[in-house]
Amino acid sequence: MPFTLFRTAVLSAASWSGKRAPARLLVLLALMLSVLMLSVLSGCASQEPLKPYNPMGVSGKVNPEAEKYFAMAHVLWKGGETCTEPEKAVAYLNKAIELQPDYWQAFARRGLAHSDMGLWDEAFDDLTRAVRQNPSAENYAWRGLVAFRMGNRLGALKDLTRSIELDSAQHRAWNYRAAVELAEDEISAACADFAKGCSNGDCTGMESARREGICK
Repeated sequence: MPFTLFRTAVLSAASWSGKRAPARLLVLLALMLSVLMLSVLSGCASQEPLKPYNPMGVSGKVNPEAEKYFAMAHVLWKGGETCTEPEKAVAYLNKAIELQPDYWQAFARRGLAHSDMGLWDEAFDDLTRAVRQNPSAENYAWRGLVAFRMGNRLGALKDLTRSIELDSAQHRAWNYRAAVELAEDEISAACADFAKGCSNGDCTGMESARREGICK
């Protein structure tokens, strides 16, 4: 997560406490930084990046020009891990969506780019479009993450739980939901979800929680 975005989260947390963020909340924020750097708390970063969707325009299901713009945006995720130029990615994806209004992959990817830019409302709207067109576990996980970053914990829990219902191996959803539960001071539930995320191949959340003395 970019430092400026993490600083914003810290300042928001401080405002919740009135004068100064309590020590436990600061521990939570440190843990969130470690957990969410796995994927898209930076918006354009992920352990398992969105897969390119027929980038050569050969599927017959999507406008070939739209697919080319999508491919041009996709390569900005160098090695599939980090979006180097989210503004440029958004510009390409805008063109893809203009040509193919039901291109849910482009909406999902644009949502991640908007998240990387700190444009939470735009990111949430894009991921809502992606969810409506393709209600997959991954899309629900991404939208739940953005909802959490917006401060909508109830919405985040709903989306992340739905993601897990659709695919119990969705490690992102387990770890993101654990972060929400920590924010709600639900320690036992958070540790259980971190354990689930770890059992599905992503142990960073659990390892961070153990280092902070939150989970055993």
